[in-house]
Amino acid sequence: MTGTTTYQITLSTGGQVAVTVTAEDPAEMKASLAWAELAYKQLVDGQGKKEDQVQEDQIQEQPGEETPICALHHVPMVKQRGKYGTFWSCHERNADGSFCSYKPEGK
Repeated sequence: MTGTTTYQITLSTGGQVAVTVTAEDPAEMKASLAWAELAYKQLVDGQGKKEDQVQEDQIQEQPGEETPICALHHVPMVKQRGKYGTFWSCHERNADGSFCSYKPEGK
């Protein structure tokens, strides 16, 4: 069952940022949290930067590129920029508290 998912971003003149996600389905909520976490980080990190710097920091998917789903946590992965280029990352933690190290095939 797929329910309604709502995303809300609140910006205040005092520099406060809030990203809110509501979902009827717990699985949809879990999948939406990765997006909300990334959106919040980009908004907070982007404060005080010039517009062209913010655009330079954003990582865009290539045309026809599909966002992979983590096979362990079943959530959409997030494209990250690393020391050796861009890569897909799952932002969930494993049961032992370590970060997920799943890597999609061919990506």
